Amino acid sequence: MLLHFFQFMPKPFNEGFLPEQDGHKIHYVQYGNPQGIPVLSFHGGPGGCSRPKYAKLLNLNKYRFIQIDPRGCGLSEYEHLIFANNTQALISDAARLLDFLKIRVPIIVHGCSWGSTMALLFAEAYPKLVQKIVVHSVFLARVQDSAWLMRDSERFYPDLWQEMRQQVHTRNILPAYEKLLFSENEADNLKALSYWGSYEYQLGQLNPQFEKITEATPESLNSARIYLTFTKNHFFIADNQITDNIASIKNIPMLIAHNRMDFCCLVNQAWDLHMVSPNSRLIINPGYGHSTPQLLQVVKKALKDFS
Repeated sequence: MLLHFFQFMPKPFNEGFLPEQDGHKIHYVQYGNPQGIPVLSFHGGPGGCSRPKYAKLLNLNKYRFIQIDPRGCGLSEYEHLIFANNTQALISDAARLLDFLKIRVPIIVHGCSWGSTMALLFAEAYPKLVQKIVVHSVFLARVQDSAWLMRDSERFYPDLWQEMRQQVHTRNILPAYEKLLFSENEADNLKALSYWGSYEYQLGQLNPQFEKITEATPESLNSARIYLTFTKNHFFIADNQITDNIASIKNIPMLIAHNRMDFCCLVNQAWDLHMVSPNSRLIINPGYGHSTPQLLQVVKKALKDFS
């Protein structure tokens, strides 16, 4: 079942670019029925790109599934990677896309991981444009949520933290790895990607270990550089911004799903979102890992009734 779910990916019926803004040309792609109910999907990251697998969560005969490659990501083009690359600009680009595609009816917003952050922020910024919200593997981007990734998870992985510190000879690793990541020396880039850049992917593993990356592709460097920039700037939003502004979307039906043993984004984030969202349904899946095939199957099944 899971193999079949991921083996055959849908083909887009349309893709293109938004008009250039701030030196960025934003790529978008559409799947499903051009006349169907529009779904705007935000992907993980920051620094990630669109993934056709998420289009398979819905009946594409009924829905028009739209994905966007944010600034500097995927097939989007740029003059300067980091310039005007922040959360507010990404939300604005998403609104521009709906206008560009002449979508005038309320949409469903969907997001996984950082995509859930973006989906919620977009809904709060444009509540009249949104009829339903679907988020899973939730990341609320609060200070405490970032602290888990960048500090508190050391309680479970002290060996990995020791290894990351030994590589840069300091306890304050973020500035050190930032210097390596933005260096023009490929060896520096490879070290940053091999350690700090891959740490998040070790979370939840019982036998984690760093593996040296031997090739720094433009895509992997862009992704890590964007991720680090957003992280050190607290994702360009205020602490508790999503929950503090939840009243603006309290009447919008929301589906929330999360693995109980998600060590990348702890399940309390999904719980906290549910507790302040009176029109939400929360599914805590008895599984481990972040955006796993099993969780996506749970979301797909729940969407049959929700949507």
